[in-house]
Amino acid sequence: MARRTGNIDEFEFIAIGDYHNQGRLAVEILISGFVFSKEDYVRPWEGQIDNMERYRILIPLPIVCIALELMRQGAMMTVLSSLVAALALPAVLLSATNFIDSKWSIAVDRSDKAGRLLAEVLLKGYQGNRPVTLIGYSLGARVIFSCLQALSETERNAELVERVVLLGAPIAIKDENWEAARKMVAGRFINAYSTKDWMLGVAFRASLLTNGLAGLQPVDVQGIENVDVTDTIEGHSSYLWSTRKILERLELEVCYPVFKSKEKEE
Repeated sequence: MARRTGNIDEFEFIAIGDYHNQGRLAVEILISGFVFSKEDYVRPWEGQIDNMERYRILIPLPIVCIALELMRQGAMMTVLSSLVAALALPAVLLSATNFIDSKWSIAVDRSDKAGRLLAEVLLKGYQGNRPVTLIGYSLGARVIFSCLQALSETERNAELVERVVLLGAPIAIKDENWEAARKMVAGRFINAYSTKDWMLGVAFRASLLTNGLAGLQPVDVQGIENVDVTDTIEGHSSYLWSTRKILERLELEVCYPVFKSKEKEE
């Protein structure tokens, strides 16, 4: 199914795997958020084996230019050290990061809007009122968090989302209502972070680093499971080829029974 709204040019669910139209009990929605090409919307989710009906969401974001610029700036590892130590951006680096700022701000805004749209989709039951697992990395994780925030504004309480996995999430820790988001998830709520993710630190700049970022450190909120993946993730782009390995480590594989309606049984 495809949906369009506001400044979101395209919001499309694309099926992954073989378990579609088979009455599967659970749905898994996968969201990429840092890509260099269209193939990268699929790459992190390839080869994953489970018993769920899986979809990836395609949301056009101005991420390619950001990714290429970050990779081009070979000195950015030093930038993050400066940011954390001084909480101020050295003047000599302003030119390089101003470009990133403008594109990143647009991407963050679109991600938040896409998250609210995803909440609308879930509330309307397009997934068939089945348990939903949401997994996203980078801005895809932010889409999920925005979705949970939107759901928290309704009267629904952990009725729609069963599990959530945020990978390298560009989400402030102090300024966001993590408690409200947690209440929208019935089961595991996982925040996977890497202390080496300097790209994420550069993209968010010093002003937001003072509030902490979920993709760089644990979130100290009851019910949120923090997983340090620093040994696997050396930079933000690492999520493109390491997501499957992380998901296997999280042991999310659960065998869901196949739902059979009375009509089919008869």
